[in-house]
Amino acid sequence: MSAEPLVVRGLHKSFGSLPVLDGVDLSVLAGQTYALLGPSGCGKSTLLRVLAGFETADRGELRLGSRAVAGPSAERGMVAQSGGLFPWLTLRDNLAFGPREAGRPHTAAVVEELLVATGLEGFGHLLPRQLSGGMHRRAAIAQVLANRPPVLLLDEPFAALDAQTRLRMHGWLRRLLAERATTTLLVTHDVDEALLLGDRLGLLSARPARLVEELAVPFGADRGHGLLADPTFVRLKAEVLDRVLVA
Repeated sequence: MSAEPLVVRGLHKSFGSLPVLDGVDLSVLAGQTYALLGPSGCGKSTLLRVLAGFETADRGELRLGSRAVAGPSAERGMVAQSGGLFPWLTLRDNLAFGPREAGRPHTAAVVEELLVATGLEGFGHLLPRQLSGGMHRRAAIAQVLANRPPVLLLDEPFAALDAQTRLRMHGWLRRLLAERATTTLLVTHDVDEALLLGDRLGLLSARPARLVEELAVPFGADRGHGLLADPTFVRLKAEVLDRVLVA
């Protein structure tokens, strides 16, 4: 599937008497990576679960392209913090599971292409427990991309990794998403991650969450770790941190 824009309007969600989302509005352009920041516990993961169809909004609208959508769908692929690899299947079979269930042709070719694209060629016969942390995260993302979703939802995908591995994963993911022009919504606590991966950045308030600010990320496609020392990057990071702390 080709990339499509994702539009959220007036999204509300409560759990009993606890309001979590308070009229969230945001738009992610086709092929864009939108990084979403906010205070801990503000409702970022809940928002992703609503967008993935795993939770039902109390009210509001979700559109993918020109059509309203609701409920789980392979066209909105979500990578949770823990990933979704089946521990009893090999890496190759994990990647093939979704396309096979959907009856898609050329599954073997799609899997092999993804193994190469994610740098996991030669490891397809291994079980998830035999993979390193970075390999496991790449595999979890590849498992979702195997379904070729026009929208990718990422919930703190690299939070469990050490700092050096996380930086390597940032470069790898940015290149992969650019090649595939996938519409991506990334939830993160890490401002560096948001600025290294995002084309736009949104800031949520404390719970109940609403979008309080957006900004364009003024960096090009080439964002190596050297960008961390760039004066513009350092200044923008400080400004974003100030806003997150008072959100």
